[in-house]
Parts: sequence; structure tokens; C-alpha cells
Amino acid sequence: MKKIIFLNLFLLVSAIGIAQKNKIPTINDALKKYDFIEGQVVEKSDTITYYLKNYKTKPSNLIVYIQGTDPNPIFSYSKKNGKTTISRWFADDYLQVDSTYTFAIIPKPGIAGIYDESNLSIPEEYYKNNYLEYRVNQIDVSIKDIVKNHLEKPQKIIVYGHSEGATIAAALASKNDAITHLGFWSGNVLNNFYEFSLFNRIESLTEKQSDSLAHENIMGIIEWYKSVIDNPNSTEIDHFGYTNKRWSSYEKPPIEYLLELDIPIFAYFATEDESTPIETAYLLPIQFMQKRKLNLTFKVCLGCNHSYEKEINGVHRKNWNNVFMQFINWTNQK
Repeated sequence: MKKIIFLNLFLLVSAIGIAQKNKIPTINDALKKYDFIEGQVVEKSDTITYYLKNYKTKPSNLIVYIQGTDPNPIFSYSKKNGKTTISRWFADDYLQVDSTYTFAIIPKPGIAGIYDESNLSIPEEYYKNNYLEYRVNQIDVSIKDIVKNHLEKPQKIIVYGHSEGATIAAALASKNDAITHLGFWSGNVLNNFYEFSLFNRIESLTEKQSDSLAHENIMGIIEWYKSVIDNPNSTEIDHFGYTNKRWSSYEKPPIEYLLELDIPIFAYFATEDESTPIETAYLLPIQFMQKRKLNLTFKVCLGCNHSYEKEINGVHRKNWNNVFMQFINWTNQK
């Protein structure tokens, strides 16, 4: 079967890591460096951890970012030439807003804390709990705890997710009524298995592979989907590093979650996206118009890849920060 490209964004900001003496850093070292605090909520036998931008006085607005597909940590460290460098795996969006906002990010299952980059192993808890319902509950519980304990007269509860995080954000907004604004960035619009098939057909049309190979790959994807349906709760790890329980939990097309919402939605896509087909993205404005819904803002970054980078005269230009500020400014108008 043709290799599947997953919906993910890898934001390891090692360039701004901080050199320390040659010691093993703790999560408290990372939190202190980036001025975050840790919150935890105990739910039955589960401890849910979130990281929140520190504040001097309680803010009234919350921004929650949801990561993409891969089992990446939030903080890590590396050792080189006798020095230890602490890094974060998310962008500097939290630095672009004023003190009326705080910013939260919730680690994936089993991946709280700080990790050694030379030994990034995936814990069993990740495979056990990496499915949509668990992720939605993680973030829902975290938001409720933050609103209760860290906000003063809450006004805006902004949630945005990228890639797989966009799907989680859409499902979360259907559950948490406190969310006021949603950012759906480069998430799949239709069922994953259809979009994987679509990529194969596009490659055939652009002569990157033969028509017969595209068809063979698509039939393999259909058989794969059938195997997931036949055993939806299996936690056996497949050769892509995921489980049937994870795949089956994302069976509902995200467009259906989005159409159920009445809060303002900021949908952002890219024409050169290697992970999310732009072809299905255009269904969003069509379907919202068909349903006579007016709460969608739809934007496309021309010539940009999945991470919103664009090549101009051989130079790669990053647009993520610009997209984020467009999004925040948009929330001020909605």
C-alpha cells in the first residue's frame, strides 16, 4: 500500500532553547523558563495535566491550542558540548497576546512532563488513550478547571487546533458550551480514509503514479477501513503507529461537527498542503451556505504548505504567526 501522509505539525522550537549547566532538567525548569504553570485535575483514577501561561492578575480570556497528530511532548531537553538546552514543541503564539489573555496547551495521553530528545519513547498510556473521546474529555476538563480557578469574569474562550487538533477542537466545541470562538486549521474535512484515497487519485491525475497503482492503493485503503470497522476497539498498534480504537474514533467527518455549531468558526487551509487535501476544504463554505449558516470565516493561504510556509524566490517564509494574529484579530470582531 502507498505510504499514508498523516495530518500533523511538528513544532520543535529548539532554536530558542536555553542553555543550562550539564544537569537533567525537570518540568519545573521548563515551566520557569517559558513562564508557564502546571495544573492538574484528578478524575477517578486519571490525572489530567495542562500547562497554562503564567499571569500577574487573573485574565478574562483563554486561548487553548490543540496539537496535531504525532505523539510529541510539550517540553524537551538536549545535551551538547557539556550544556543542556530546554525546548518547547509549540509556536510562540502565547507571546503575541496581551495580559488580558492566558494560553493553555494540554499534553497528549502519557506525555506530560519533559523529555530527553535522545530517547523519545512513546509510553503505553499514549496508545491506550489516544482516541478522540479521551482527548476531548482531557481538554474539556482542563478548560473547566482553568475557567473556575484562573479566569476573572471570563469573556472569550478561544480554542484552535491544527491538523488532527482541528478535528479534536471541532468535536470539543460540540461538547463545551463555554467555547466562544473556534479555529479549525488544516484539519481533514471528510473521513480520513476517503481523503487518503483522494490523495492517491490526485497523484494519478498529476502523473506521479499510474492509474492502476492509484486504484490498487485505494482498494487497499478501503480494505483497511473495513478491518477497522470490524474490530473498532482494538488497541493493537498498526504499522503506522496507531490503533483501530484511534482510527474508529475519528470516523465521523469533521464537517459534521462544524455544521452543528453556531459559534464563530475560523477555518484556515493551504493550497500546497501535503497532509490535508485542499480539494475537500472547499466543501466547508459550500455546505455552510447550503445550510444557510453564517458563522463560518473561510480563508486559504495560497502556495503554503501544511505548516503555512511558502517558498518565494527560493526562500521559505513562515506565515504561522501571521495566521495566528489574523485569527485573534478576527475574534475581536465576532
